Amino acid sequence: MTVKAVIGKNFGDEGKGQTVDLLCRESRERNVLVLRHNGGAQAGHTVEDGAFRFVFHQLGSGSHQGCPTYWCRTFLPDLFKLGDEMSGMKHAGMNIRTVYAHPNCACVTVYDVLLNSLTEQLRGRDRHGSCGMGIFETVLRTGQTPYALYLRDFEHTKGKSAAAGIAERLSDIRNHYTIPRLRELEHKFPEPFRNPDIRRWADLITDDNVLYNASAIMCENYGKYVTLADWPYMAGQYDTLIFEGGQGLMLDWDNEAYAPHLTASHTGLKNVAELLAELESSGSLRQSGIPFEVVYVTRTYVTRHGAGRLDHECPKEAVCPGMTDRTNPFNPWQEHLRYGKHPTGEAFFRYIRKDMEQFRQILPHQPLSAALYLTHLDETQGKVLFSDRDRNFEEFCRYCRDEAPKCIQGIFLRGL
Repeated sequence: MTVKAVIGKNFGDEGKGQTVDLLCRESRERNVLVLRHNGGAQAGHTVEDGAFRFVFHQLGSGSHQGCPTYWCRTFLPDLFKLGDEMSGMKHAGMNIRTVYAHPNCACVTVYDVLLNSLTEQLRGRDRHGSCGMGIFETVLRTGQTPYALYLRDFEHTKGKSAAAGIAERLSDIRNHYTIPRLRELEHKFPEPFRNPDIRRWADLITDDNVLYNASAIMCENYGKYVTLADWPYMAGQYDTLIFEGGQGLMLDWDNEAYAPHLTASHTGLKNVAELLAELESSGSLRQSGIPFEVVYVTRTYVTRHGAGRLDHECPKEAVCPGMTDRTNPFNPWQEHLRYGKHPTGEAFFRYIRKDMEQFRQILPHQPLSAALYLTHLDETQGKVLFSDRDRNFEEFCRYCRDEAPKCIQGIFLRGL
């Protein structure tokens, strides 16, 4: 068995989807499973191959190469949105495949999305940079209340009464969790709640049509596309496991330096290490000390969505005048994509080092190698943009050899 993990080095949008597609293409002779382990439908991983272009949200970016997807227990699926992605795959010429999933995946509900969207609007100029997809609200509801909704709950309601059973569960969540949360927001932001546009968002929460439509669509998509499968069992069926991370290291939930403008998940190797530790303790690994490689991905420059600190920020023209990013157009939640240059010295490797150290704390005896993949080289004429000066690829390779901390010596580079 071979295990790889693809991790974004910065704030996301580094090119993780294209990297996963490449790794799957290079492993075609092997039996490959792509594992989504953090975040949820807010991810936007673009894969381009000639005339083919598709943005994956919940499905693994190896789908274009025919590799199946597994949702680990730490992934937050949105069953309501899953049907649209499947339809998009079919329209793009890809075969619709079953999504395998851990029974304990906590599901995003329409009420998490509505609360998340409403809260971000109420913050006004103090927005956290959320894209309004319900991730934080799902984590909050699942971890601190008895109102969690797991994939296994859909299995128990299969049959003609499935939608009715889930509607009853969603009604319980709405009446005893979401509406009290709504009242808290109304008390905290009394003036904005007088705005008719804000009131419309709140009214959707109490609308029974929203409840029953969401229940029906979630159950339909679950029945069509999702098959529950235990984690140790799934790992044992494949020769190569590729963990596909969402967002980037600097948005990790534990990165206090950038709070509160973070994502409510672990974006690095923490989930991966814990999942591999479960395999080790269950005896499901075919061998001890399996080959494991982490691939950190970065553009030749830095990007960031929404509010929050961005060191060495610069105008788009300082990166590549006239370039367009089709995956990240202007949106009312996070506005324009922001651009910056890489920090120099230890700061360039800081979060990679922390991530690898955390992995070794969980799995101290697991051999680990690291690679750094550079993307978007065409946009910067083959140069890597730093705060002090730009470096061509050869200079950058020498720079990494000189500056990389001891814990990641042996890192190798690849330009995409």
